[in-house]
Amino acid sequence: MNKYIAKISLLALSLTVVVSSCEFGDTNVDPALPTDVSVSALLPSGETAVSWVVGGEIVRFSGLLTQQFRGIGSTQQEDNWRYLIRDADTDGMWQRMYHNSLNTVNTVIEKAEEQNTPHYQGIAEVLMATGVGNFTDAFGSIPYSTAFEGDEGNFTPSYDEQEALYTTTLPQLLDEAIANLSADESPGGSPGNDDLIFDGNLELWIKAANSLRLRYTFQQGKRNPAAYEEALALIPSAISSNAEDYEMTFGTSATEPNPQYQFTQRRSGNMRMDDYFVSTFSENDTRRPFLVDGENGFEFSGYYTSINSPVVLMSYVEVKFIEAEAHLAKATPDVAAAKVALDEAIMASFLKITSAPVPEAYQAELDANWAAATDKLEVLINEKYIACYSQSLISWNDYRRTGYPELETVPNGVNAFNSNGEVPRRLPYPQEERLLNPNNIPTSTPNLQDRFWWDQ
Repeated sequence: MNKYIAKISLLALSLTVVVSSCEFGDTNVDPALPTDVSVSALLPSGETAVSWVVGGEIVRFSGLLTQQFRGIGSTQQEDNWRYLIRDADTDGMWQRMYHNSLNTVNTVIEKAEEQNTPHYQGIAEVLMATGVGNFTDAFGSIPYSTAFEGDEGNFTPSYDEQEALYTTTLPQLLDEAIANLSADESPGGSPGNDDLIFDGNLELWIKAANSLRLRYTFQQGKRNPAAYEEALALIPSAISSNAEDYEMTFGTSATEPNPQYQFTQRRSGNMRMDDYFVSTFSENDTRRPFLVDGENGFEFSGYYTSINSPVVLMSYVEVKFIEAEAHLAKATPDVAAAKVALDEAIMASFLKITSAPVPEAYQAELDANWAAATDKLEVLINEKYIACYSQSLISWNDYRRTGYPELETVPNGVNAFNSNGEVPRRLPYPQEERLLNPNNIPTSTPNLQDRFWWDQ
């Protein structure tokens, strides 16, 4: 069997992957393709595939559940916006993350280790951590340790608990990545223009790895109060400007578009901007026309949805918001330091999106809101809700961690999978896993209100 074809249970029975017609990015796998491909040829495929899932389904679910997007027209997205998320709705993103993305990335790791190319291995380990981190934040326990054993005949992988992924797997992956990227020599070769994200700049890959380490350390704060101080210690080694953002910019041709462009422009009529998100913009916010199009405020504008828009995997803006919140949440809060970091985050957001600094009127409004707030975390998260819009699962993660922004639940949000009608706290495992891996899947019919390890 072609070693790049299904190494996980949902693909074990077919050489041709058939993706649900309600999703984009359908992929057919040709069993005649060569099985021995260089790491240089595989790396851009892995980078593109991981970015496609994060910038596509990951962003879409986060936006729908936090009322940045709204599904329309009796579509799957309308159901998802109303918290009706079926197991079949996650089949496509599961297939794309494991088969199209992490399977390729894992092959790069294995080949790079065999061929003594630590620089390629380090990049692939950062990509692996990116995919695993996003998926455990969406599903909880997920396959990892045995997920890539198809060549050994294991098509029913076990599931790693989220606690182990957070406390062991992700730190180890990223520490190993940093060590490999820091290697003085890479005898088997080093990446150059085959690296579509940083063009072979290993220092930026090290900063990306440290930034992900920061994110997943900080995210443990509800379980480990020391995580906030540990996160602050990582700030100096993280992304330190917009120019260093860990992001994938797609091409300008019809064959290589940004995933949000594919869905909001090529397949318009599925979603629009949600009224709640549009209402959060101040009249002094010059970012609005870059994100929201039209006088009615319901259409997508081009910053994240153009054919060549970036998919942001980790940003300087997020780093500064983490720094600000960590100062507020640590054992001895430092409100002044939190405000400095918040101001830097806001400035970075305006510069990134508009190429201009924060308007004086907006800064004055922010200063007044901060001074008057009894809960300064609410001000911070409300600002982050706009600044980190369309950046992976950040807004949904923040809502689950803090309860902010104060979303109103959508009408008719009660269903068999979401009995209390509140904003869901997880996604259901895919139908294909329930059918093909029933002995390992943690639960075949999860309540969408079940809380993950870090959410307790």
